[in-house]
Amino acid sequence: MQAIGEEYRKDSNDSFVSVVRSVGEINKSLLGIASEMTEHSKRSVGRAFEMQAQLAKKAYETYISEITKLGQMVFAPWFLTRAAERLPDLSLSEERAGSKSGSPRTAAHRIATTRKTGIAKLRRSSSKKSKAKR
Repeated sequence: MQAIGEEYRKDSNDSFVSVVRSVGEINKSLLGIASEMTEHSKRSVGRAFEMQAQLAKKAYETYISEITKLGQMVFAPWFLTRAAERLPDLSLSEERAGSKSGSPRTAAHRIATTRKTGIAKLRRSSSKKSKAKR
């Protein structure tokens, strides 16, 4: 009987060692799986941040583009009138077109020019001619 007990104890000891070894291997396998999942999650989160950043950048660029277009449409008349006020040649083109803006002539307008046919005389307006005749 003692031999049977000894054999039983030895077999149960071997079984226990096998179970402990199997649990150790399962633990290593689970740690490997967990580390792979962690790495995959990190890559996924990093990729998600990249995609979100790209989306935000594209949305921002589109927004700026649309706001610029809107600003050009809304403020274009204002800029054109401001530019017209600042351009000195605009008054000359209006005078040539026949509209009298009432702006005084500058010295550059009164200079006689030399032409192929000779010196051009200064023109006097009709009101000045009538004053000169008096």
